[in-house]
Amino acid sequence: MVDTREAKQVTSAASSLLFPEIDFGVASNATYTREDFEPVLSRIAFDNEFANAGAKAYQCARGEEVSLETDARNPLARALLYNLRDLDADGIDDQFDAVRKQMLTHAVRTRVFEQPVDVAIDIHDWLFYGEEKTPKVANTNPDQGTNLAYKFATICIVDPDVRFTLDWAVLEDGSTDELAAVVRQLVSTAREYVTLNQVYCDRELYRVRLVKVFDELDVNLVMRAPTNRGVQRRIEEHDADTFITEYEMRRSNPPTCRVDVRLVVVPHRTREDDHFCLVTTSELDPDAVEFAEALAEAYRRRWGIETSYRKVGEFLPKTTSPTFSVRLFYFLFAVALYNLWVLVNLLLTPHHQTEDDQSIPTAIFREFLGVVPYG
Repeated sequence: MVDTREAKQVTSAASSLLFPEIDFGVASNATYTREDFEPVLSRIAFDNEFANAGAKAYQCARGEEVSLETDARNPLARALLYNLRDLDADGIDDQFDAVRKQMLTHAVRTRVFEQPVDVAIDIHDWLFYGEEKTPKVANTNPDQGTNLAYKFATICIVDPDVRFTLDWAVLEDGSTDELAAVVRQLVSTAREYVTLNQVYCDRELYRVRLVKVFDELDVNLVMRAPTNRGVQRRIEEHDADTFITEYEMRRSNPPTCRVDVRLVVVPHRTREDDHFCLVTTSELDPDAVEFAEALAEAYRRRWGIETSYRKVGEFLPKTTSPTFSVRLFYFLFAVALYNLWVLVNLLLTPHHQTEDDQSIPTAIFREFLGVVPYG
């Protein structure tokens, strides 16, 4: 059982790793200061609310008179968005890099990362409903009435005990060249803090050149594989439903590329006469077929658990703004709040903790953070 007083003290102390690093670019003669912006930003993050409604609710909780009509623009919200729109994207990235470094360095000091960890690299779409030519907006698969999105790649620890988001990157076009550079960045940053065990990726990253990058980085990649013609031929060549075999991934069109991997095939759990296929850069003995089901189950388990990104979504403010600096600031603030929540729970229960059994639920974490008056 976690003591309430201790939880409040730990949460308050941990918040010092986040808020002092945030810079809104407030002018010295501005009507509103960072002390006004911080609680509004925190409130709209925890409530998944728009700045206009969140600022009104915040001011009401403080007993201030505000215009409550839906179409009434709130001056505090307007000032917050004005400052965020004026921020430089590189500057936003730098300040949240500093936040992440503080949190993860603190986690290292508390011996959180003593064991190798499994991580996942994933691409996340923040759907957009505006003009296609909006800066930083990319095409994506049609979903919920749009095929446009701001795209972010993240690398997250998938072990339930320490599910931190270790790094992120903005994607502008999703080209293989861009993704290769992003993979190198994400893996490099993750290795500053943790020893990597396995890196899980979904089929969205199933490209020969990307797998070759993982191989060059000497990481144990486990990636879902589509049942393409090459994979289907290997399935037809084997009598058994479960097997491990050497497999060459190749790209015939320029720029050509080849990489040797192991193909892992097991029966699909829900579809008869179908298979669940993985490729891995790990050295696996083809005769040790017992590892095939174990690896497939590990992959299923990692992706079946609620992902970090969906949890980050609990801290993401709403906005219709087409300004990239606003979107970037909101997304990285959500990641920072999520990491802070993970850190607080680890400090309170450092052993045998799971995401489904957190000491401090997000609703209580919000109350203990001390910057969001609710009245």
